[in-house]
Amino acid sequence: MLKEIKTIPLATFMSRLGHEPARRCGDKLWYRSPLRQEHTPSFKVETSLNCWYDFGLGKGGNIIDLAAEIWQSTDLRYLMHCIADSCPVPSVQTVASSYPQRHSAPSVGQFEVMPLEHRALVAYLQERGIPAYIANAKCKETHYSVNGKSYFAVAFENVSGGWELRNRYFKGCRGRKDISYLPWARDGPSTECAMFEGFIDYLSALTLDIISGADAIILNSVVNVNKAVPYLKGYTAINCYLDNDNAGQTAFAELTAIYGSTVIDRSTLYSEFKDLNEYLTNKIFNQQKI
Repeated sequence: MLKEIKTIPLATFMSRLGHEPARRCGDKLWYRSPLRQEHTPSFKVETSLNCWYDFGLGKGGNIIDLAAEIWQSTDLRYLMHCIADSCPVPSVQTVASSYPQRHSAPSVGQFEVMPLEHRALVAYLQERGIPAYIANAKCKETHYSVNGKSYFAVAFENVSGGWELRNRYFKGCRGRKDISYLPWARDGPSTECAMFEGFIDYLSALTLDIISGADAIILNSVVNVNKAVPYLKGYTAINCYLDNDNAGQTAFAELTAIYGSTVIDRSTLYSEFKDLNEYLTNKIFNQQKI
């Protein structure tokens, strides 16, 4: 089954994700990397071998390896579903549907969005340190069905009308993967922007009250950095609350290469933690101990 997934042409997969080659040299296709922002194409696909290599990151592999980088996951079942959702290949759809659905984003069936009220979802966010009044103001609740089974999750909308979905057992996306952009819009246009990798970190910043007056961009995956660039023009400060890992550092470097000293690394606030939400939950835990 996995063998069938690996036979999908990488060029087809890239095209379905919105990436077309900048040039061709024999059986080699050169792209601007889908994993980072760049101007000179340094992402190579060898069509004869059906493999890829990103010279900027020093990484490469097959379609599964690429999907793991794009969707930031090591869950093979989830990655196979993501690939199947992107590529309309009947054999792949059949193979992917044979796997359990618990860890994959819903792609079929009913999908309803409503105000966030479900106790389990509110409790889940509270466990992440997010109070109900902030969660209710910024998030929605969705109920959906997959293969006749009903599910529900916290939903956070992106600029393409897609939805980031979260609950205790599941992390995924419904619809097209994209950034979320939230202008502060209280007293006119803001001069500052705060950037986050995921919406849980954004909600954490609101809880900590550290971004008052700033517009917000949530990448929903560091691979979306290039999609955020057009939104960043005109800001006098771009405050980055990215994860303390290689992906977060790479995204910060890419933004700095474009906007220079306007881009500010705010991860020093939570330098001992993986991300802003981990810092928040640790802070709440220590306060409760006192």
